[in-house]
Amino acid sequence: MIAHGTFSLKSAENNLKNLKMKKLLYITLIAFGIGLFASSCYDDDSTLDVNAIPDITLDTTGVATLTVYQFENLKVIPELDHQGLSESELEYEWKINLEPNDTIYEVVGNERDLDFLVEFKPNLSGNFHQLVYTVTNTRTNLDHIFAWPVKVLNNIGEGLVVAHTEDGATTDISHIMSPSVTPDYEDVSVKHNVYSAINGSTIPGITKQMRYTKLGRDDVMFGITETSIYTINTLDYTFGGSNGDLFYAERSNYEPQALGGVNQGDLYLANGTITSTYLGASTKIGLPFDSDFTAPDIIAANGVSNPIVVISFYDEVNGQFVYQPSVTPFGDNTMYATPNSPSGAFDPTTQPGYVNLAAGVSTTGEFMHLLKNNGTGEVALFTFDEGVSGFPTPEAPKPIAKFDLTGAPGIDEAENFAFLDDQKVMYYATSTKVYAVLYGTATPTIEERYTVPSGETITTLQVYRQADYPVRFSGEYMPLNNKALIMSTFDDTTGRVYLLPYINTGIGNIDTPNIEIFSGFGKITAIATQL
Repeated sequence: MIAHGTFSLKSAENNLKNLKMKKLLYITLIAFGIGLFASSCYDDDSTLDVNAIPDITLDTTGVATLTVYQFENLKVIPELDHQGLSESELEYEWKINLEPNDTIYEVVGNERDLDFLVEFKPNLSGNFHQLVYTVTNTRTNLDHIFAWPVKVLNNIGEGLVVAHTEDGATTDISHIMSPSVTPDYEDVSVKHNVYSAINGSTIPGITKQMRYTKLGRDDVMFGITETSIYTINTLDYTFGGSNGDLFYAERSNYEPQALGGVNQGDLYLANGTITSTYLGASTKIGLPFDSDFTAPDIIAANGVSNPIVVISFYDEVNGQFVYQPSVTPFGDNTMYATPNSPSGAFDPTTQPGYVNLAAGVSTTGEFMHLLKNNGTGEVALFTFDEGVSGFPTPEAPKPIAKFDLTGAPGIDEAENFAFLDDQKVMYYATSTKVYAVLYGTATPTIEERYTVPSGETITTLQVYRQADYPVRFSGEYMPLNNKALIMSTFDDTTGRVYLLPYINTGIGNIDTPNIEIFSGFGKITAIATQL
């Protein structure tokens, strides 16, 4: 993807004689060979001859268009024949226009060679930046100017998107690509502060969640703060829109609770309501479901194709569990109180006083809800089956088990939780440790799995799942998909992202020798995957 090498630079010959000017300007708009390293590649479609200019010779055979990936360096190493001139008698200037076809230029180098970090947006078809190289012979005061088009390609592909803050008030976005999270990629690329570099500013507020999806034909990253919802176009990481821009009908306020996704449904939770819109076929978010229940910040949503029940949650206001069979207009999208079952492990209709800590869905459709009773301090894991298929509406999920986790070490202070969907394992994180709850038997086992280095504090924890999991129509998932944790830490100055592979089915041990760490961020508040 990236060409490495050195190519010659020699100029065209123009024998301009008998000119009585103190300073003679040669403008030679020609394509010339260059050395492109690491982060650039080239298109060899030039057949220009080798021409000579007095004082300096450059080879014009070779490159007609320079091609460089966004957020990588364009390195140009000209082979200059000074024809007796010393380096001290030459001056150099590199400049590039700020927008394609624009006349405003920025100087990006004053050395013989160019090493320039390209942060411009990827070019639209047929639009190019122009890079200008000026070599000045200070003995004769002659300028030799060369210019050629520069094509900027998108260099942000599948990987991890990191939301972090430097000031505690705004969000910047960075991006990670590595062989573990990026298909057919052999390098490690961490692009810091991508959003602010492209847009010239950060995002107001602290981002608490992000989610990648389609918005019409565009690939976007949704993000939410306490007072806003916004989108970023992942083609070039430009700002997409926010709040009222994203809804068919203006909302009375924008205080998002959470984002989520199911098959052909993008979920938006706010003001105790749930909205589902298939944004792959729409460009704006629709209206919420009408319900007497109050949706919390945390729900369990089954993303597989055609599940029996799509949504389950614990209503903190009414103290009961609720389920919704479908989110589509042709299915039963009514919310129902989950009824009591004579053989159930607990009564889902009367569980007052709890708050939601975490929720999840297994690959077999079972729902898991981790709750804490603020009055008694009890922490309990409630599990339900998938329900029973039926028409026009399925039977409700039945209570399977209730596990008391009150005595689990540090769970009363834990803020980050992650359910595995193919094993009866739940992880939770204190400020410095990660524990695994193994609940495959009647009595759960809690074991420590990882301790962060001294001085670091855990800020987020989740399972690494590619953005289209669990429904993929072609191609294989990455080997680590659904087999690693993503954890972030902060040490008061630097944020880090950890990729923690887990091994031993049903046990959830961390594969310590294969942990990957990416650093250089602010305090990380949310991480998402993108395709």
